[in-house]
Amino acid sequence: MICNLKKNKIIISKIIRIKSPFIILEDFSGKIQIYTNKKFNLGDIIYSYCFIKKTKKKIYYFIPIFIKILSYNIYYLKKNFYLKKKFFSIKNFIKIFFRKFFFLNVNTNILCLRKSNSYSNVFKTFNFNLKKFLFLKISPELEIKKILSLNIDRIFEFSNCFRNEGISFIHKFEFNMIEYYCKNLQFKNSIFFLEYLIKIIYKIYNNFFCSFYKIKISYLFFFKKITLLELILLFFKKKKFLCIIYYKNVLFYFFYLKNIFFLKDYYIYNYFNVFFKFFIQKKIILPTFVKKYPIKISKLSLPIFLNINYSNRFELFIINIELSNGFEELNDYFLQKKNLNKKNKDFLLYLKNCLFNLSGVGIGFDRLFMIISNIENIKYINDF
Repeated sequence: MICNLKKNKIIISKIIRIKSPFIILEDFSGKIQIYTNKKFNLGDIIYSYCFIKKTKKKIYYFIPIFIKILSYNIYYLKKNFYLKKKFFSIKNFIKIFFRKFFFLNVNTNILCLRKSNSYSNVFKTFNFNLKKFLFLKISPELEIKKILSLNIDRIFEFSNCFRNEGISFIHKFEFNMIEYYCKNLQFKNSIFFLEYLIKIIYKIYNNFFCSFYKIKISYLFFFKKITLLELILLFFKKKKFLCIIYYKNVLFYFFYLKNIFFLKDYYIYNYFNVFFKFFIQKKIILPTFVKKYPIKISKLSLPIFLNINYSNRFELFIINIELSNGFEELNDYFLQKKNLNKKNKDFLLYLKNCLFNLSGVGIGFDRLFMIISNIENIKYINDF
C-alpha cells in the first residue's frame, strides 16, 4: 500500500526479495525497490516513510527517512532456529565422538606469520602492534603437525578457515573445518573410521536410511572404494577410446577439442586429475572414496611402496561434492624439504626431530551440514 504525499511517500508492504543494499516489496499495486542497509528477512511486512530517486538508467527507487518492521515472518524464524539448533548439536556430537576415542582437542591461531604453500589465495592483514603483515590460515595442518611432534598420539581441531576463492554453491570465503590426526593408523583403517563417523551422524538425524537429496541408502551399504586410474579406465572403456590414456599429446589435444585450456605439463599424471574434475566427478552420486592420487598433485602424502608415482591419499565424494580429504603423512625430512622448497623452516625442524607414522583427514563441516539438511546452497548456512 502506498500513501501519496506532496514530496514523500508512506509505504506498507511485504518483502519478496533481498538483493543488498536493495529490498524489493510487492503488493496489489506492483513492485518497488527501497535502498537500505538494515537487515530484514523474506516475508517481513515493513512500514517506511521515504522519497523517490532515479538512476542513470531511469529506474526509480526509494530512499527511506524512517523504516520499521510491522510483523515478522514466523515460518522463516522457526526454520532458522531449527537449523541453528541442528548445527550446534552435530558440532557437539562430533567433539564427544572424538573424545571417546581419546583424541585431544586443540585450538590453533587464526593468524599466521608465514604464507602457506598451497595453490589457493590467502587473505592478508597488517598488524600495527607487531608492525608485520599476517595471513589468515587456510588450514590448521602445519600447526597441528608441530604439536604432534611432541609425542601426542591423537589430536583433532574444529576450526574456522579462510580462502580467497570464487563463491559458488559449494565454496565460501569463511568456512568450518574438522581436521584430525592419528598415529600408526593404516590407510585402510582411516577410510573405515571416516565412513563410520558419517554413518553415525546420519543415524541420529535420519532413522533408518541415509538420504542424499531424495536418494535413500541403507546403513548396511558400504561406501564405494575405487582408485582414480580405475575410474578413468572405465570411462574410456565405455567410449572405446582406451588408447588415449597412454599418449600425453593425444590427451592434451582431447582437452583442446573439449574447450579445456591449461598449460602443457611434463607429467601425464596431472592430466588424469584434470580429466577427473571435468568429466568423472559430475557423474559421482553415491558416496565413493577415490583413492591413490598422483604424487605430483599430493606432495605432502606418502608414496605407495609398490608404485612411487601414486600416493596413499583419498577423497570422499557425495553427490558431486568433495566432502573430505585424507592421506598418510610423508615423514621423510629430505623429501619434504624438496617439496616445501626450504620454506616453513619451523615445521622442517620439528620433522627432523621426529614425526612418527600418522594419517590425517580434513572434513568440510559446512558441506557435511549442507548435505544432511538438504540445503541447496552453502550461503544459506549462516555462521552461527
